[in-house]
Amino acid sequence: MILIVANSDYSYIILASLCLALLLVFFWFYPQIGLYAVIILYPFNFWEFVYSDINVSWCDMVALALFISWLAKTLYLHYSGKQEISLKNFPGWFFMLLFTIASALSLMDVGRDNFWLSVKFLVRPIIFFYLMFIVLPVNIFDNFKKLFIALKVSFGLGLGLAFIGIWSILFPPFPGILRAMPVAILGIWPLGTNQNALAECFVVLIPIGLILFWYEKDVLMKNIYLLGTLIMVGVNLLTLSRAAWLAMVTELFLLLVWRYKDSAKRLFTNYVFYIILLLLGPIVYLMYDLATSNVMVSSNISRFKLIEISLNMFKQYPLFGAGIGTFVSYVSQTSWFILEYGVAFDAHGFIFKTLAESGIFGMASFILILIYILYVMFLGYQRYNKTSYALLLLGMVLVVVGGIVFQLFSTDYYMARFWLPMGLALASLSLVNKNFNINKKI
Repeated sequence: MILIVANSDYSYIILASLCLALLLVFFWFYPQIGLYAVIILYPFNFWEFVYSDINVSWCDMVALALFISWLAKTLYLHYSGKQEISLKNFPGWFFMLLFTIASALSLMDVGRDNFWLSVKFLVRPIIFFYLMFIVLPVNIFDNFKKLFIALKVSFGLGLGLAFIGIWSILFPPFPGILRAMPVAILGIWPLGTNQNALAECFVVLIPIGLILFWYEKDVLMKNIYLLGTLIMVGVNLLTLSRAAWLAMVTELFLLLVWRYKDSAKRLFTNYVFYIILLLLGPIVYLMYDLATSNVMVSSNISRFKLIEISLNMFKQYPLFGAGIGTFVSYVSQTSWFILEYGVAFDAHGFIFKTLAESGIFGMASFILILIYILYVMFLGYQRYNKTSYALLLLGMVLVVVGGIVFQLFSTDYYMARFWLPMGLALASLSLVNKNFNINKKI
């Protein structure tokens, strides 16, 4: 069949369709493997499938194939009477619906030139991120074994990213400030060129490393998880990302308050604490030197000007915004910004992005999604605080908090880097709830 197809005028299309069909069948029986693949690929936004005018990251391609297979199987099981579909399959659906409605209403103020681009933006990435990175993990991980394999895959990914960061320190890809940052692999920059691409991943992968450390019984593996987590912490510090530092400080504070409160009191009277401070001294100096450099001052000024543009858009369209996906286009038409900086940037922070594009209604509904996730995760941790699930949920609360703090200053608010860790956290809570209810009935 392959030889016959290879001689056809439509060989590429037929072979691609055949491979896709085989992949969908495979995901039907082993959906967790598809999700492991999504986890491995999720940081690499710039490693893309390109065909004609279409360019999609491989992470999104695999996620879409997995979603199609999962949806077909779910519908089949539902109509055959073997499984019921309910709103429980869609966590936070009400708040996501509000945000989707707000985004759709913002289309009223979009000009003709950008209307269809905004419609596309509504489908992807807005609806896309919820279905692919929230719904799939919650529904596919149906036992703790699959979940912990996913956590181990995430840890392995973190070690690989740490190696990239160390490599960039030893062999800097660009002249200038020495810091951990992405590098090119075979001529491709799969992570992009910004250090925040590394830093954002470490913010959520470090708590996952701690979860594996807490639950591992084997001494050797326990030490490997601890050492690997510490390496990720060190490389994350070396990214000199201010957003990552703030996120890690927030995570550390919550960890000390909830998990190591008594130990933290003894730590301040121990000489080890002061040795650690001395070791952090050079990194703090580098951060200070970076913060006062001309490059960083210019970056800060550009961010304040982007905030100014965002607020101007909000003043013009306060209720439903200027239209989703239009911020960069609006900035590109702002002549004074282009004259000074040459190119248009996206809004830094989900607050200013949603405020400008979808107004007060969109910003409020987006924040409600995050508040819902924070609330249910914290409530779950409080509920199971005295059980064996406590450390798993504590780590996942840190994952959620770290991701949200980072996105207060970043631009990946609709991407897998932000939402896939959220999906893993909600999947963990869902499994704990199911297991607790089963044990309670028994």
